[in-house]
Amino acid sequence: MSKDQSKPKLDDRFIKSIKGKDFVVYAGLLDLAHQIGIQSIRVKTIQYPTKENGLEAICEAHVVSKSGEDFIEIADANPNNVAPLVKAHVLRMAATRAKGRALRDMTNIGITCLEELGNIDDLENEKPVNDNRTSKTQKPQTTARNTGTNDAKAKNSGNKKKTETTQTKKKEDSKKEPSNAPAPSDGPKMSAAQKKAILNLAKRRGLSEEDLTKLSLETFNVNFEYLDSSSASVFIRDLQHAA
Repeated sequence: MSKDQSKPKLDDRFIKSIKGKDFVVYAGLLDLAHQIGIQSIRVKTIQYPTKENGLEAICEAHVVSKSGEDFIEIADANPNNVAPLVKAHVLRMAATRAKGRALRDMTNIGITCLEELGNIDDLENEKPVNDNRTSKTQKPQTTARNTGTNDAKAKNSGNKKKTETTQTKKKEDSKKEPSNAPAPSDGPKMSAAQKKAILNLAKRRGLSEEDLTKLSLETFNVNFEYLDSSSASVFIRDLQHAA
C-alpha cells in the first residue's frame, strides 16, 4: 500500500458547487478532521436567542487536534440569516457554523462551509424581489391620479417637509463627532454577548480597538460601541470572513 492512499483528503462528495462557487459540507470537514486526528470538540453558547436580541444565537466552538493544537471560532445565527426550514433552530445552526469554522481552521480548508450560508437563494441576484416592490409602488400612483389635485398637493407638501427635515438633520449631524454618535436605528442595541464576540474576533485577527473603530466608522458611520443588534451581527460576519 502506498503512503498516498492513507493521506488525509477531503472527499469530493462533500464539496457542493452552487452557481459556479464551491462550498464544503460540515460532514466533510468532520470526516477530514477525524482522518487528521481530532481530540475534542466543545461548543459554548455565548448568547441564547430571545425576542430582545432578535432571536439571535451566538456560539463559540473549541476544537483540539490530536497533536494538541487549539482552534477557536465564533458564529451567529438568526431568522434572517438561515434557511426558512431552520428558523426554529437558530441555536443549533449557530453551533454548527462555529464548529464548521473551527474545523476549517484545523483542516486548512479555505472554502466556505455550506452551513454558513443563510439561504442558497441568496447567491442569486435579487431582481425578482426589486421588481415586486416596484409593482406594488405603481398601484398607489394610479389611484393618486384618480383622486385629483388634493392628493397631489398633499404629496408635494409631504415631500417638502421631508426634504426640509433631511437638510436640517444633515446640518446637525455634520456638527457631531461620528465616533460619539449613537447608532441611527429603531432596533435593539448591541448585546453584551455580541460586543464580546466582536472583541474576541478582533483579537484573533490581530485588530486593535482603534482598528475596530475605524472599520465600524467606514462601514456603519458609527463607533462599534454604539452599533445596534442588526449591525453588530453584520460586523461579526464581516470579521469572521476577514480571515
